[in-house]
Amino acid sequence: MQGKDMIGRARTGTGKTLAFGIPIMDRIISYNEKIGSSRNPLAIVLAPTRELARQVEKEFRESAPLDTLCVYGGVPINQQMRVLNYGVDIVVGTPGRIIDLLRRGVLNLSEIQFVVLDEADQMLAVGFDEDVEVIMEQLPQNRQSMLFSATMPSWIRKISNKYLKDPVIIDLVGDSDQKLPEGISLYSIASDNFGKPSILGPLIKEHAKGGKCIVFTQTKREADRLAYVMGRSYPCQVLHGDISQNQRERTLSGFRDGRFNILVATDVAARGLDIPNVDLVVHYEIPNTSELFVHRSGRTARAGKKGSAILIYTYEQTRAVRVIEQDIGCRFTELPKMPVADEAADMFNVMRDTRSRSVGGRRTGGSFGRESFGGFGDRRSSGFGDFGSNGGSFDRCGGFRDSGLRYRGGSGGFRRPSNEFGRSSFSRSDRFGDFGQGDFSRRG
Repeated sequence: MQGKDMIGRARTGTGKTLAFGIPIMDRIISYNEKIGSSRNPLAIVLAPTRELARQVEKEFRESAPLDTLCVYGGVPINQQMRVLNYGVDIVVGTPGRIIDLLRRGVLNLSEIQFVVLDEADQMLAVGFDEDVEVIMEQLPQNRQSMLFSATMPSWIRKISNKYLKDPVIIDLVGDSDQKLPEGISLYSIASDNFGKPSILGPLIKEHAKGGKCIVFTQTKREADRLAYVMGRSYPCQVLHGDISQNQRERTLSGFRDGRFNILVATDVAARGLDIPNVDLVVHYEIPNTSELFVHRSGRTARAGKKGSAILIYTYEQTRAVRVIEQDIGCRFTELPKMPVADEAADMFNVMRDTRSRSVGGRRTGGSFGRESFGGFGDRRSSGFGDFGSNGGSFDRCGGFRDSGLRYRGGSGGFRRPSNEFGRSSFSRSDRFGDFGQGDFSRRG
């Protein structure tokens, strides 16, 4: 409210959007009353994904009588250009599309008074670091800058020093070992890959109790296969970067409205999305990093509510589970081993068959569940945020590929970000290789 630059750290699900949104809206309303509405935007918010951008813009639009616009890739640009020509107060968007609009000369940032970098560490993870700096160079010097980030990698410190003036630091995480919000009950269960599809349904029945559940997989193909298998018994939909934008919006709307209760997703849904009343998060495959585990699990127990997260792991990944416990400052309650259902072989074969059909060929759409859910064959979307043209992409194993952090995808790979990042040795607890391949050897 005092107009100072700020760096904010907070756990996921703590409602920081309105924390920075309310002062910005109040100042813009007062400015418009005194000076009159401007054709050019007065505030800009950068977000790493289109889903988060839409969510932030919705908060602004529903909270104040201001003209707002959300811009992102994967949809036609002409409508966004027309709205900018009419004039807006606030622009929220992904860096790739914002740069596109700047180059076309339809977005003028000369009157910006407020800039917000939301989920700034994720900007780095998805390869938007250079785009963010290009945008920051276009902004007027006399502005208020706010940066929100769960972690503080070197790039965050660099842009803070370069673009923020004596920022006030508000740290709601501090040195606390516990990284998860209050209210999440953590469970773990061991299973071999053969039995995982058959135990998933009973786990959801017991712990979600009819409520909403998000199942996270490591890759887009695995999400498609699992949703296909689950759809034979439960109404569910799939969400990942190859889904067209229109289908993604319909999927999220249906999940929020309760038209189906099981969402199988890759990490495109792991950060920033505010889906109310998610009762259960299932990590069908162990995440690559402890930070990713935190953000996946943070889809439940939001805004002070209760929820559960279950991590399914293979016996070879036991040590990785202990590392996650150490990193997040919480302990898992181990669930008793579940008997593999008689239909496990059939379900495993279906998963294998869909895998073999998809290798070397292009998927052609499909439907999950009993109500013709699907749309996963449309590959026009550029994926996570604006990956296609802006420095980041998914590799063939479903991992991120960009100039910043490098994760390995695949089934069960776990790697803690550190100075040893990129090694595959297992000589110390902070150097993890690919658990999924069972490589526990010591190498110098």
